[in-house]
Amino acid sequence: MVTMKGKGKRAEVKSEVVFLGRLLELVLDGRMLVPRFQRPYVWSNPDILSLLDSVFSGYPIGSILVWETDRILESLPKLGPVSVQRREQGNVSYILDGHQRIATLLGTLKLPEKEDRRQLGVDWRVFFDLKRLKFLHEPKTGAEAHHFPVSSLLTTTGFLSACRDIEEYIADKELVSDFLEKADQLANAMRNFQLPLISVSETTMENAVTVFARLNQRGRAISPDQMVSALTYKEGGFQLSEELDAIKEDLERRGFGNLDRVILLRVVLAAMNMDIYVKDFADLLVKSEVAGKLPVAIEEAQEGIERALTFLEGLGVVSDRLLPYGLQLVLLAEFFRLCPNPSQEQKELLERWFWVTSFTGWFGGVNSAQARAALSEIRDLAKGAKDTITVVNLEEPALPFPKRFDGRSARVRAYLNYLVSLEPCSCVGEKLEPGRLLSELGPSVLAYVVSRGISEEFTKSPANRMFVDRGHRGQAVSIFEGYELLYGMEELEALFASHGFGSNAQYYLSQSNLSQPSYRQMLIEERLETLIEGEREFLKNRNVTLPETRIEETVRDSDVSDE
Repeated sequence: MVTMKGKGKRAEVKSEVVFLGRLLELVLDGRMLVPRFQRPYVWSNPDILSLLDSVFSGYPIGSILVWETDRILESLPKLGPVSVQRREQGNVSYILDGHQRIATLLGTLKLPEKEDRRQLGVDWRVFFDLKRLKFLHEPKTGAEAHHFPVSSLLTTTGFLSACRDIEEYIADKELVSDFLEKADQLANAMRNFQLPLISVSETTMENAVTVFARLNQRGRAISPDQMVSALTYKEGGFQLSEELDAIKEDLERRGFGNLDRVILLRVVLAAMNMDIYVKDFADLLVKSEVAGKLPVAIEEAQEGIERALTFLEGLGVVSDRLLPYGLQLVLLAEFFRLCPNPSQEQKELLERWFWVTSFTGWFGGVNSAQARAALSEIRDLAKGAKDTITVVNLEEPALPFPKRFDGRSARVRAYLNYLVSLEPCSCVGEKLEPGRLLSELGPSVLAYVVSRGISEEFTKSPANRMFVDRGHRGQAVSIFEGYELLYGMEELEALFASHGFGSNAQYYLSQSNLSQPSYRQMLIEERLETLIEGEREFLKNRNVTLPETRIEETVRDSDVSDE
């Protein structure tokens, strides 16, 4: 048993191994419940069969995490198809990790005879095929004698009744003996299966939050906002995780659905004028003086995010994959929360601030104190208390053109905004939607221009990647083949230009369709120079100081977006 000290009472974390049957009895007895804040049952029929097979094979299926407390939380009245009731007296253990697994095992192994077998979109009546030694749902032709119902495995009367059916309906005595032996092996496998149970005994809310947060670092599927919702749950009341889900849905519709929930939590903290770098989100947000402010903060944060996205869309940043740093959205949302209708001068200054921080990698090289200072200055700008920006050096030179393509790199994402500004076209001359494609499919929509016959340096270069339409296969250069014959030279040149190729691209392409490696490499070398020059013009137009060198000399490892 492990004890964890903190404010108030001491938390006790106990780990034990329990038999499967005992675990299910605890659930049926109301000693172990699933709180309502847990996500609903989402498993499918194949998931059910896979879990049962793992138990039969003796494979580990993960531990069950519960919180033992005298607090009363609203709980689910049914797990799968099985009704459960709360104990009238004594502590209850709330299942925080393991709902889907326990509901599956309870619903199949403890399925009541009179219960509707089809609920929640799944078929709970499962059989074990004693011939093929596999779990299955009832065949369309009906169950046969060698299909053993798994709902009969954990009770003596049910098991004996199923065995009598085998003896009654199968004439071959040798086969009956074989089936009964296999049924006995199956029952023993289920009854003797053990799994780890981790229980946390804690009556102080703040300590419980700390315990769960630390367990979460080891992969527990419970996020800070879900912890807050868990510990403040009230039927029909405000739920932070549900509110963030709604914001995430709006973000997804606008191409920003991949943003981390922590970024959204930081926007909410900023709206409450609280530290956006707080380490224990849940520990802070469950405090009564803070929790009461959350509904208004969420509403204001969402309004700020929506205006910030409109601002970004005006700059051509139409996907989270084009946003170099998530913290840029945090600061922009706070600006537009405080200043819904900025002046033209404010917008121009904010635009320059965005492009400078994007191309200099400013957020990738500062500490939390500098980021807090930048946020404070953004607030002053929004309130009209300042008309300049000094925390971010707007004269700082941009970083050189990246040497290697990496979709996680903030500098590469900044460059992609230039590539998007060229309005790349598809193989039929229609404009692509690179932002939408990036949001839906990620960097896979940036295919290799040529996939072989060039040096490693140019293979990995951003110059060897170009936007392609969904469903494209093979090297991207194939979209140019035969284009002149179909649409003419002028249209072909326009297609090349929309992807940032140089004036000699058609010449290189015409050399036996790039069959000679030297022409492939010259194509990429020329495109690299064209892209560098094009991006420099892009920077000039956005009042960003040009980089001191044209292309980075070595690949930087720290330039990773904080999405």
